Amino acid sequence: MQFKSVLKPEGSVVAGVAVAGSVFALYNMDLGPVAGAHASDANHPALESSRKKAGYTAFILVSALTLITKDSNVGILGFASIIAMEIHYRSAIMAAPATGAIVPPTEDSYAPAQNVVPITSQGEAVGY
Repeated sequence: MQFKSVLKPEGSVVAGVAVAGSVFALYNMDLGPVAGAHASDANHPALESSRKKAGYTAFILVSALTLITKDSNVGILGFASIIAMEIHYRSAIMAAPATGAIVPPTEDSYAPAQNVVPITSQGEAVGY
């Protein structure tokens, strides 16, 4: 099976740049400008969940457009822009607004799952 682009070479670059712009727009819609993330509290859970949502949405968008166009430039520029946006927003979310220093997440930001059945016990009948 051959993976041949449906776009002409000049259309390929334009489509790749358009996908990169779409990734930028997705992150900006979900998280706002990077300066806003810098000004918020370090490791704020709302920003973290919004960043994850933007990342998953952008990944699905770039993957779908790469498969539709069958063009590697769309994938390369799209996924590179996702990586760039992740780096920008992760560093902005982790930075303390007063000092600008990166603050690691605290232990209370991680909550272990409750009422989870271990994988080795799944499917077994529970005796009451």
